[in-house]
Amino acid sequence: MIVEMEKYTFLVYHKEYAAFLERLREVGVVHVAQKHGGIPDDDVLRNTMQLVNRFKTVFKVLEKRIVDNQQFVDATSTDGMKKLEEIEGYLQEQEQLNQQRLLLEKEIERMTPWGDFSWDRIHQLEDQGMKIRFYGCLSSKFQQDWKQKYHAFEIATVNSMFYFITITHQDESFELDADLLKLNAKTVVQLQEELHLLKGEHKKIDEQIDSSVKYLEVLKESQKKVFEAVDLRRVELSSTAQADDTVMVLQGYAPVEDQAVLQDRLRQDGIFFLAEKPHHEDHRVPVKLKNSKFIKPFEFIGGLYELPNYHKTDLTPYFGPFYAFFFGFCFADAAYGMLLIGVGLYFYSRVRKEVQQVMKLLIYLGVSSFIMGIVTGNFGGIELYKLQTNLAWYQQAEKWMLTPVKLFYASLIVGAIQVIFGQFVRAISRMRTDGFVHTISTWGWLIVVMGSLAIFGLQKTGMITPAQAKIPFYVVLAIGGLCIFILNHPGHNILINIGEGLWDTYEKATGWLGDVLSYIRLFAISVAGAVLAIVFNSLAMTMSGTTPVVSQIAMILILLFGHSINIFMAILSSFVHPLRLTFVEFYKNAGFVGGGKSYKPFARYKEEFKIL
Repeated sequence: MIVEMEKYTFLVYHKEYAAFLERLREVGVVHVAQKHGGIPDDDVLRNTMQLVNRFKTVFKVLEKRIVDNQQFVDATSTDGMKKLEEIEGYLQEQEQLNQQRLLLEKEIERMTPWGDFSWDRIHQLEDQGMKIRFYGCLSSKFQQDWKQKYHAFEIATVNSMFYFITITHQDESFELDADLLKLNAKTVVQLQEELHLLKGEHKKIDEQIDSSVKYLEVLKESQKKVFEAVDLRRVELSSTAQADDTVMVLQGYAPVEDQAVLQDRLRQDGIFFLAEKPHHEDHRVPVKLKNSKFIKPFEFIGGLYELPNYHKTDLTPYFGPFYAFFFGFCFADAAYGMLLIGVGLYFYSRVRKEVQQVMKLLIYLGVSSFIMGIVTGNFGGIELYKLQTNLAWYQQAEKWMLTPVKLFYASLIVGAIQVIFGQFVRAISRMRTDGFVHTISTWGWLIVVMGSLAIFGLQKTGMITPAQAKIPFYVVLAIGGLCIFILNHPGHNILINIGEGLWDTYEKATGWLGDVLSYIRLFAISVAGAVLAIVFNSLAMTMSGTTPVVSQIAMILILLFGHSINIFMAILSSFVHPLRLTFVEFYKNAGFVGGGKSYKPFARYKEEFKIL
C-alpha cells in the first residue's frame, strides 16, 4: 500500500531560515518539493556535485585494495579533504607514469631490432664524412645490389620486416624503396634501464595508495558532509523568497504517520506552517510503500518497473502471490526448488539487511517451485507420475499430478484468472479514487464474464438444465450490456456511449484473448525445463560407460554440468517471463498508473545500498 502523505507549506523569517533547515534535517521526515521546472542551474551545487564525483573516483580505487583484517583510522582523526587531495595526487602521478610506461614500452619495441649500439661511434663516423642511415622494409622488397651500391648491412629480421643500415658519403644522396627510420637518441638498453626506474617509481606510488586505504572511513565522513551540503543546497534552491526577500517559503511532504513528531517540533520552534491533504492534480507527491512482511519482498520486483502514482493504487499486494506462483509454474522442479530454498536460507543471515528481502523472495520462489514440482511430477528430471509403485498414498497423489496436456490447460486457466482479477482490481481502485460512475463499464464486463462462467458451471455440475440457464443468462447479458453500452459514460450522448461500447467490446474481445494466450509461455517454459532435465539424466546414464569408479565419476560430472546449465536457464526464464506477464498483461488489466517519485526525506546522510 502507499503511505498517506500530507503537504506542508513553511513560512520562515529569512534570518532564521538556515537554523530552520538544520532542525528540519534533524527531524528527517520531510520530502522537499522541487520548484515547478526543476532545480535552477547553480554554480555552488555544480561544484559540490563535482566534489561528490571526486570522492566516488577515489572510493572506486581504494575499495578494491581492501585486504583481510584491514585496519582503518578513526574517522575524526584526519582532515578528509586534505587526504582526498593527497590521494588524488597519487592517482594523477600514477596515471602520468602509466602513460610514460606505455610510451617507453612502445619505443623499446621499436628499438629492439637494432640491439645495443654506441651512438658515439656513429657520431665519430659522421665526423669523418660518412653518413649512416637506418631503414626498414619487407624482406621481399630488399634488393641485393643495395649491398654493393650503398654498403647496406643487415641488422635484424623480425617476422617479415627486414632492418638494415647504409654507409655512404655525406654528400651522396639517393632514395630506396624502404622506410627511412629515425631512431631514438637512447639505445634499447638505456630505454630498458629507464623503464626499470619508472616501474620502481610506480611501485612506490602504488604502495602509498595501498597505505591510504586505512583512511577510507575518514574519506567517508568527509563525503557524508559533502552529500549533506548537496541536499542542503537543493533545498535552498527549492525555496522561494517572498515579501521583499524577508520571508522564505518552502513546500514539502511528510507521511501522516509522522505528523505528531513533525508538528510538535515545528510548534516548539515557533515555525508557521500549513498542513493539507495533497490535491489530486498534485504530481509532486512522493511515494513510500508499506506492505506486510510477506508482501514486502515483492517490492523489489515492482521496483524493476516504476513506482505507482501516489493518487493511484500500489499493485504489489495483488501481483506478488501471482508472481511467486508463476515462477514456480515455470521452474516446476521439486529438487531445483529445494536448492533455491537452501541458498536463500543460507545467505539470509549472511548478507546486508537490504539484501535480506531478496533472499526472502528467493525462499518464496523456491517454495513455489517445490510445490509445483510435486504437482507436475518433476524431481531433478525424474518424472514422478511415471514411477511404478504399490504405495496406496502415492497412487492417490499421482492422480492429482499435472501431465503436460493438463499443464497446458492449467496455464490458460491461471491466465484467465489473473486477467479477470486484474479487472476487479482496476474497478475497485478506480472506484476509490475517481468514483463509482467511472467504473460502471468495467463492472458491466465483470458481470458478463463472471455471470456467464457461473451459469456454465451450474450447467456442467447438473444443478440447472440448459433450458433453465437461458433466463439468468439473458439477465446477465442485459445488465452487463446496459453498463457497457448505455451507462459507460453517464451524462454523455447515448449514441456516443453505444459507439464507445462497441469499440470497447472489440478491444476486450481481442485484448483479453491475446492476454490469456500469453500465459501459454508458462507451460512452454515449464515443459522445456523438465525435458532438458530428463535429457541430461539420460545422457549421464548412457555416456558414462561401464568402467567401475570412472563411470560413476563421469555420471556425476555430466549431471552437475547439465543440471547447472538447466538451472541457470530455467531461473533466467522463470524470472523474466513472469515479469513480462506482470508488467504487461496484469498491469494493463489492473489499470496501473506509474510515474511515482520515491520518498526521499531531507535528513542526515545515510549511505544507501542499491541492489540494482
